[in-house]
Amino acid sequence: MYRLLLVIALLTVLYFLLRQVIRGFRNRDVGDRGTYVDQDQMVEDPVCHTFVPRRNAVIETVSGQTHCFCSKQCAAAFQNRQAG
Repeated sequence: MYRLLLVIALLTVLYFLLRQVIRGFRNRDVGDRGTYVDQDQMVEDPVCHTFVPRRNAVIETVSGQTHCFCSKQCAAAFQNRQAG
């Protein structure tokens, strides 16, 4: 009887550990250098210096570099500033 309870307890702990690992992989994305990037990471807009979560950011590649913006207007302003 005690063995059965011990096995059930161990399987429950294993289930919760595996669930946390799987959730961790779902919240990550591969960045431009092949490293994993957390989607909840706060990134700074280079135009207005507003911080936004990476998952909500407008991501643009300008001159071969990836930048994160709070809006399409900030992305356009940055591209205009780089061009001119």
